[in-house]
Amino acid sequence: MTANESGSFLLSEPSPLQRDVLRTILYFDIFRYPLSSNEIYTYLPSNSTSLAEVHHACVNPPLSALLREDQGLYYLSQSETNPVVDRRLNEQRARWFMKIAKAMAWVIRRCPFVRGLGVSGELSKGVVSQDGDIDLVVVTAPKRVWITRTILILFKKVFLLNQKKFFCVNHFIAEDYYSVSEKNRYIALEIATLTPLFNAPFFSRLAVSNPWIREYYPNIHSVSTEGVAAPPQGLFQKFLELPLKGAFGDRLDQRLMQWWGAVWRKRYLHLPEDKLLKLFRTEESISTAYAGDFLSRILQEYSKRLAAFGLDDAPEKWS
Repeated sequence: MTANESGSFLLSEPSPLQRDVLRTILYFDIFRYPLSSNEIYTYLPSNSTSLAEVHHACVNPPLSALLREDQGLYYLSQSETNPVVDRRLNEQRARWFMKIAKAMAWVIRRCPFVRGLGVSGELSKGVVSQDGDIDLVVVTAPKRVWITRTILILFKKVFLLNQKKFFCVNHFIAEDYYSVSEKNRYIALEIATLTPLFNAPFFSRLAVSNPWIREYYPNIHSVSTEGVAAPPQGLFQKFLELPLKGAFGDRLDQRLMQWWGAVWRKRYLHLPEDKLLKLFRTEESISTAYAGDFLSRILQEYSKRLAAFGLDDAPEKWS
């Protein structure tokens, strides 16, 4: 391992697999998330290998000089603190948060037009940081995304006192919508690791309908559909939906979509129009609200790390 002029470290004659392993570890290091051999294999950008070969690549030079291993988890040796300790604490916190998420799902599934619910973000990876929250993806009936969003936001503000830590609903999608327009490493991982709370078949179809995910993660498994199938609609939910059926509900949903769009434009005047439309998608079948532009910051940081370790010659889909 040698240092270049900028002080970054470069591997001396690494194998192609070792370069891919380092690319994978660098991405998850952004989140201070050390990886096991199995996880490295799962998130590897190449598939012409095996779990045993991945382990061999980690424990042998030159890559071994750049990595440390603790409790079967690998991380960069230049880390100032041991991220394995943080991960174990975050895993314990995640188990508690998942219980809360399942309890919230019991309530949400009875709200009008809710057809499915999943967990995204760090909780879907089995961890929750100290300042983390529960990111929920809400699946709605067709043409009812905006009615559902409005009802759940009102529920949060009135009954949960606008509590966001355990009830973060930033993503709504209609159950007949599977198209994902923006394709990159971050979004591919989020789709592939969505954890269904109910109606797993929808999330499985979402992953299958976006085969480009495997261009980034060819070894990743599809979303499991076991044990959390779409529940039958209860009488209470059907009763609540009755006044909002048909043409009236269609018009109301369109009006609410326009209203939410106007709210976000007024609230985020500092954002250029293209950025606003990207972060706050306002379409009939999908609604997103991500004020922090987390995605762009992550991808920019990853590109910087690849360059620092001499890995910026990778195909575009890996950066």
